[in-house]
Amino acid sequence: MGRLGVVIPGLDPGAQSALTGRKRRAAGARRLHGKGGPRLGPEGRSHTVIFHIHKAEETRATARQEADMHTGSALAITGIGVEATPQNPDALAATAHLPIVVTTSWDDGDPLDLKIARMLADRRLAGTFYIPIKGHHRSARMDRAGMLALDSQGFEVGAHGVSHPNLAQCDASQLVREVVSSKKRLEDDLSKEVSMFAYPNGRHNSNVITSVRCAGFVGARSTAMLARELIFDPFRMPTSVQAFPHSQLDYLKNFLSSGDFKRNWSHLTRLPRARHWVELATHLFDSVATSGGVWHLYGHSWEINDFKLWEELREVLDYVANRQGVQYLPNSGVVRLLSVRPSTKEVLCSAGL
Repeated sequence: MGRLGVVIPGLDPGAQSALTGRKRRAAGARRLHGKGGPRLGPEGRSHTVIFHIHKAEETRATARQEADMHTGSALAITGIGVEATPQNPDALAATAHLPIVVTTSWDDGDPLDLKIARMLADRRLAGTFYIPIKGHHRSARMDRAGMLALDSQGFEVGAHGVSHPNLAQCDASQLVREVVSSKKRLEDDLSKEVSMFAYPNGRHNSNVITSVRCAGFVGARSTAMLARELIFDPFRMPTSVQAFPHSQLDYLKNFLSSGDFKRNWSHLTRLPRARHWVELATHLFDSVATSGGVWHLYGHSWEINDFKLWEELREVLDYVANRQGVQYLPNSGVVRLLSVRPSTKEVLCSAGL
């Protein structure tokens, strides 16, 4: 008897607390709770957890051996200016037709985002840059020329509100201004559709989601971490890891607040061995590369600069770049992939797992 895929709903974060002042934001970001970093709250999110009932490791090994036999198969994968065609897929994900996806996203529209864009372009990685209309907490925001430069390089520009408020505390008229107006103004600047939204500080509720959906966005990114599944609510898109050195206690709080214990348990138990966010990032990528799913790195360029994380970021980007069989997609590409791929249960059953 093989394994059975079971779909179970999980819970999603409310999000981070808002801060004032660049210095306080950078210093406070050390904790998920309090004044920075992603903080999980009670807002619900639909996630999928796969319970492998019987012969998990034995079946996985058999599937990998079968994958090695298919050396003549080719999987054409097109990302944002990226195309890879592996001739010898050796992972379970390739055998079971589970996509392996890498995406990145960057918040607040700081001018330093252009430095991150250069790093991504050098490695042919995709990125979505969420840019508010006004500078985040009175900090500088890249100008229209900067946004056009991002667009001309093939990067995605997403909306991040007008003034970076806590949207969960906004009334209906404020939501129209923050959600609808931010979309229109970015589209006017770029002369193209803006299809993705990121909740400022990750904060959202059902009213905010309805506003984002009705405004015409195809999806919205939250600040949840440790996710790797390619099944999620497109308006509660989670991430895998933030480019920031959170403590193990921070991740534990994130885990306990998420309510999605089955999904995160395997990663949480490895945290004592992941002494740094770089190790966690590479561990999560290895997991996705083996079993399929999405690896999503997010961060803030101003924070990376303030904490001197550029070399660490380069190490992580180098690790995930230029891999055979990997789709490098912007956030909207990941969301659109949800609507065209079979369910995980169908894939597991068709693979005899």
